[in-house]
Amino acid sequence: MEQVQQQETKHGVYFANLEAYNQGRMIGGWLYPLDYETLEGFLEAIKQVTRNADEVAVHDYDDFVDMGEYPCHKELYKLIHAVNDSYLDNEILFKYMANQHNYSIDLIDEAENSHVTTCDNFRDFAYEMADLDIETNVNKDAQQFVINNFDYESYERDLKHSYYVIDLDNYDVAIFSH
Repeated sequence: MEQVQQQETKHGVYFANLEAYNQGRMIGGWLYPLDYETLEGFLEAIKQVTRNADEVAVHDYDDFVDMGEYPCHKELYKLIHAVNDSYLDNEILFKYMANQHNYSIDLIDEAENSHVTTCDNFRDFAYEMADLDIETNVNKDAQQFVINNFDYESYERDLKHSYYVIDLDNYDVAIFSH
């Protein structure tokens, strides 16, 4: 079994021999795709843990999105490695993909390319953007007057149509451009 030098691993997948399972026996085990340097090594490990099963099912995921019982093992391997390599937090990626109803490497690239920021709430982001627009576009002598009379709430409402906002578990939001 080919393995990369041991590191803290996550994104576990429990592979089971489906024929044995249907007969009331559990043959299978947890594998961590990040432990395998190559796809071939990972696919060989699946064969070993399921004892060369003709039909393999995924019965559980640990620290990863549920891709169902029969994901493509090659795509699963690639996706887990892509998630691990991304600069975005796993929760942001998982929720972005879940909102698209798709789990693919293309969506990771899309999320990375369109990610604007993560902040406490969209209101703070919108107000900051408004202040930046005022500072950039309004004569310095008139800026304070504009700030005092600016309709920040309407600006926030309108600006939200230009962004894709995902609520995160820690009450923050991830903001993406369309």
